[in-house]
Formats: sequence, structure tokens, C-alpha cells
Amino acid sequence: MLIAMSLVSCSDDIVCPDDTIIVAPSITASVVESRLAGGDNTSVDVLCVADPLPSDFAVFVSGRQIDDIGLVLPLALHASLEDDDIVWQHGFDCSLRVITDVGVATATEPVPGAFTVEPPADIAVTDTLSFSWTPADSADYYTVRCVIHGARDDSLVLERSVADTTVSFDPDDITMAGSASGWVRATAGPLPDGGTDGNVTGDGWGFLTVSYYDSLCLFEFSVADTAPASPH
Repeated sequence: MLIAMSLVSCSDDIVCPDDTIIVAPSITASVVESRLAGGDNTSVDVLCVADPLPSDFAVFVSGRQIDDIGLVLPLALHASLEDDDIVWQHGFDCSLRVITDVGVATATEPVPGAFTVEPPADIAVTDTLSFSWTPADSADYYTVRCVIHGARDDSLVLERSVADTTVSFDPDDITMAGSASGWVRATAGPLPDGGTDGNVTGDGWGFLTVSYYDSLCLFEFSVADTAPASPH
């Protein structure tokens, strides 16, 4: 069943000019499965951008309808789901189905397998920061996110996505000392950047990604400040 939205678009009641071009919507969708100390979680986010906005908009992931839908930008609709369980297990093919006035857009990606991150050793601000991990089944790329918390409640975020199972940050990237923590996340699907083709097909275009991480993908370490002391 389609979800009716109170949004203006071409319909039987609104006459559009003969030269009106209905463009297939842009769809960016992510499914994230996590198994952490605080519990299991499944998160789904689907952003649909279209001009005009569809009057009908329905989102399904592997047959489950995503009911939490709202307008987030003048030309964007957002559908989301939060579930305190691992809804789709390792290797399961998550299928996306988005229905709009234009038609049906679909995509499918598997849930990546479990993997283990080698926690970095403590470093200094003048060192190269390196991460490594074991391969995850079905993963196309990995995202590393590291946050360094300083002594003055400031912070530095280091984040990068790579297809390999290692990544390094140069000393120039590490501009402060403090306690560091973060995670590595395995993702199936194309990296949503300007040079990558999407995997959403049919009456829409865009990206579906499916990610997984757990407690073995977390890390903590410290960054020491080795700068010389200021002269008195």
C-alpha cells in the first residue's frame, strides 16, 4: 500500500504544463547492522530527492515497510527505521524497494560478514597512525572513524573509506593529543561519491549500502603530545 503524502505534484487535480519533465528521483539508502556492548541494532535511512516531490512514497527493505516518513528538505523525503535487533544476518541479501509516482526503484546488497580490528598502539602526534583488520565477507569497502578527544573538550575527527584492509593517517593529519576511540565498519555496495556509479535501478537512481560492525571492530588508544616545552 502506498503512503499518501500531502505534497504538491502533478496529479489528476493539478494540471501541469505539457512540457513538464518528471525526473526519476535520487535515492540514497543505508542499512547498518551493529552488535555492540549496549545491544544489537538495525538502522535504516532512505533519502529520496525529487522535483516535484512524489505524492506517493513507500519504502520497503526485504519486504518490511518503513513507516517513519517525513519531509526533511524542500525537495527531500526521509524514511527511517530503528530496531533493537539484528534484523538481517550476515550474507542475507537486503533488497530495497522504493515506490513513487514515477514507478518502482530497486537495489540489493548483502550484509557483510564479521571481522576483527587490530587496535592501534599508543602513538605521538608526530607518528603515522595505522589501522588494520581482517577481511569481511561481501564487503566492498571499509570506513574508519577515529575521534581524538583533547584536554580542553575539543576533538579531532579522522575518517576515511578504503577498499583495502589497512589505512594510515599521516602525522600532518594528527594535530592534537588526547584519548582516541572509534570503529571500523564493513560495507557492501558502491561508495557514494562523485565518481562512482550507483546501484539503484528502475524508476530511480542512487545508492544502497549495507554495513556491519560489532565490538571487535572498536578501538581505543592514546595520542601523546611530544612537542618541545615552551622556554620559560
